[in-house]
Amino acid sequence: MALQQGWPTNDLKFKINNDIRGLINSVNDGSTSAFMWEWFTTKPFVDAGEVKFIGSVPTPWPSWLIAAHPSPTRAPVDEVRQFLKKLTTYVLAFDSAESRESANVEFIKRHFGYSSDDIEAWLKTVAYPKNCLQIPQKVITDTLSVLEKAGVVKAPEGGFAIETFVDTEIVELA
Repeated sequence: MALQQGWPTNDLKFKINNDIRGLINSVNDGSTSAFMWEWFTTKPFVDAGEVKFIGSVPTPWPSWLIAAHPSPTRAPVDEVRQFLKKLTTYVLAFDSAESRESANVEFIKRHFGYSSDDIEAWLKTVAYPKNCLQIPQKVITDTLSVLEKAGVVKAPEGGFAIETFVDTEIVELA
């Protein structure tokens, strides 16, 4: 948001508020000036008047990524690969045109309480990976670029080695 608005990024302060309720409470009690959260998750709180929508900031990374601990004892390579392989089958089923038109709408309405109109609008904007065992290099480079400009990370001499951010024993860079 600071980059979008042209604000200086050398003195940004961040506060961890844990979850959407913590964020809502913090902007309402004044301990946080603003927060960023996915639009359709926030919309019911905007509709209820609990928070005010002030703008949108698209991220350079996709909404749906899986991060795992780098230790193979905490996140065994074979188990993570198997999880991502199985997840791909569920993602493809959820993302099918038939599911988007009926089953997804009913599931989201039942479990999360959103209106059909909001669900259908959200489903038109969201995209899912076709293969959870691949990550586009552009996702990594664009993310690092934004984080560097925001002062969150500093590139080492010679630039970032993209391979250090992805375990290629688990996923492939595309």
